[in-house]
Amino acid sequence: MPDWYGSLTGLRTLDLGHNALRALPDLSALTRLEILYIHDNALEAVPALPDSLTYLNVSENPLPALPAFDLPNLIELRALDLGLTSVPPLRLPKLRELHLRTNALTAVPETVRDLHELRLLDLRANRLESVPDWIVELPRLEKLDLRWNAVYDPPGELLARGCVVLTE
Repeated sequence: MPDWYGSLTGLRTLDLGHNALRALPDLSALTRLEILYIHDNALEAVPALPDSLTYLNVSENPLPALPAFDLPNLIELRALDLGLTSVPPLRLPKLRELHLRTNALTAVPETVRDLHELRLLDLRANRLESVPDWIVELPRLEKLDLRWNAVYDPPGELLARGCVVLTE
């Protein structure tokens, strides 16, 4: 990125997806940035991000792990095709959508338990064999997508609520 990027303080959307970027500078100076696409690059780390973000797509990068995000306004996080085997603690109090499709998760990440605003949890194409009972405690969960996993018996309460997708 050019050196003058930090002067774009009014920038609200930044699409850097589908490039061959290996690194990004600290983006926290972009205090009005709401939407950030950094998917499909060669990033091995996620830069510092502004608190103003509401949407973040980090998918399809060779990240060794997902950072422990602390983004108070984030509503949607897309972390697809990263090869994740775990997810660190996430401080995302407003998160409504978490997309973790096509990773290598063998369990529903424990950090999901603290995402009380979560409405959609996409866990398609992981290595899940079960779903923890505490998942029913997510008060706003409307859709839990478990396709292409080895899960055959999610909590009946979720099935009754109509929010589980198991169809191939």
